[in-house]
Formats: sequence, structure tokens, C-alpha cells
Amino acid sequence: MPTLGVVLAGGLARRMGGGDKSMRRIDGLTILERVLERLSPQCDGLLLNANGDPARFDRFRLPVVADPVENYPGPLAGVLAGLDWT
Repeated sequence: MPTLGVVLAGGLARRMGGGDKSMRRIDGLTILERVLERLSPQCDGLLLNANGDPARFDRFRLPVVADPVENYPGPLAGVLAGLDWT
């Protein structure tokens, strides 16, 4: 059975001062780049879960799905999005 990795790349980043935390850089790489680097060898496919404009992830060439529930209910909505996508 293939393994799909679902990266929860959303969230409001309130504790980080707001903004897109997946695109914050640490030592030259974004947090998302670091996560994808670790997951890629372990998964047959990857899926990003994020709200807002999916075009900001175009360079990663991965499918992007938004939460199926409105008003940013939290990470479980991202898990549901991944389950619905498969």
C-alpha cells in the first residue's frame, strides 16, 4: 500500500507573530523545505494542506488542498483534508 505524506502547512502562526510560518527561513531553508526534505524519502507521495492562495506553493510542484471546514478550526481540519483527498 502506498504511503501518502500530508504536510499541514497552514495555521495562523499567532505565536510566531503571524504570517506564513511554512515559508519562514532557518539557516537559508524554509521550514517547509526542511519538512519536505525529511518526508520525501519516506513517502510515495506528498500533499500540502494550507489555506489561502495555493500559488505560493507552486515551486514545490505538489497538490495543495485547503481545509474542508471554514474559519481555521485547527490542525484536525488539515488531517480531514488529507483523508478526503485520498
